[in-house]
Order: sequence, then structure tokens, then C-alpha cells
Amino acid sequence: MTATGAPVAFLACGALARETGELVRRNGWRADVHGISARLHLEPLKIGPAVDAKLAELTQRYERVIVVYGDCGTGGRLDDVIAKYPAARPAGVHCYQWFAGDEWREISEDISLYFLTDWLVRSWETAVIKGLGLDRYPWLRETYFEHITKVVFLRQDPDADGSLERRAREIAAYLQAPLEIRGTGLGPLEALLRPLMEGSHVRT
Repeated sequence: MTATGAPVAFLACGALARETGELVRRNGWRADVHGISARLHLEPLKIGPAVDAKLAELTQRYERVIVVYGDCGTGGRLDDVIAKYPAARPAGVHCYQWFAGDEWREISEDISLYFLTDWLVRSWETAVIKGLGLDRYPWLRETYFEHITKVVFLRQDPDADGSLERRAREIAAYLQAPLEIRGTGLGPLEALLRPLMEGSHVRT
């Protein structure tokens, strides 16, 4: 039995834990949210083992666990981990695909696009500048980003005070590329999580 009495756990990438928690609150789902550091995206082969360790713990306490990850560069290794447990994840390669929805196939064909989400905008300094060593080796900016022709911000938060947009524009200026903002809201993520949350059986 869990401390909250919730039968379901969401095991979310740190880049999606805030949004997952908001959906749990908004829908009144009987579920707890647990996170794993989003910094593992810098070393995606570590995602599978980290999820494995958390699932081993959480599946002892919850009836079901919903893993809020795409494949995220694990090359199928994450799905191999999830298959060992009463757990499931939404289909998809990564959260950019989820939030872009039906438009993903079209925009993903352009490899010169750089995608932002709310989390990446908020965490840019830590996740990208420091995570890639650009604070110490600023000349690497051209090496990493010289092919970028446009920044696409897939925004989940309504951003009433405009702070996310301002920061996204600063990031686009750093990348020396124009910015396009697409307001996705949480609808695409909710559409993926709801069937897993409300289904009578775990879906793999």
C-alpha cells in the first residue's frame, strides 16, 4: 500500500514530471508522480538502467506504473526494461513528437529545426549551456548548432506573463535562428496518458 493510497504511479522523465503532475491534479487521477533526472538525456544509455531500478521499487508498491518516456535515444532498450514489469509507456520516439502531434511527420523531415519544450526553456542554462560544456568552451556553439535554421518552441504552458516566450527568444538569439512558437497545451500528453491511466489493463 502506498502512503497516498494511489494504485497507479507515473514514472516520468524530469522534463515531463511537472506536466504529468498537472494532468493528475486536473483530472483527479488516483496516481502519484515519481521522477527521474532529465539530465540522463545527455547519456541516453543510462535511461534504461535508471528506469529499471525505479520500476523494481515502484512495482512492489503500486498496481501499475505508467512510464512517461519516449524511446529517448535508447534504441529500444527502454522498452526491453518496461516489458519485465506491469508497466507501459506511450508510443513515440520522444516528447517533441508527442507535443507536435499530427504535425510531427511534416516538421520532423527538416533536420535543421531545433525544438524547445517548456522544460528545456526553463532549464536551458543547466541542461544545455552547462550540460554541453558551453559555459567553459563557448566556441563549441558553432560546432553543435551551426546547422540550425529555425527554433520551434512547442509550448505547453499558456505563459500568461510572457516569461517563457522571452526566454525562448533569448535562446533563439543565442542559436542565431528565428523562433516559431506553437502552443500545444497539455492536450497531446493527456491524450496519450489517459488511455493508460483509465484502461483496465496495462498496455505495452
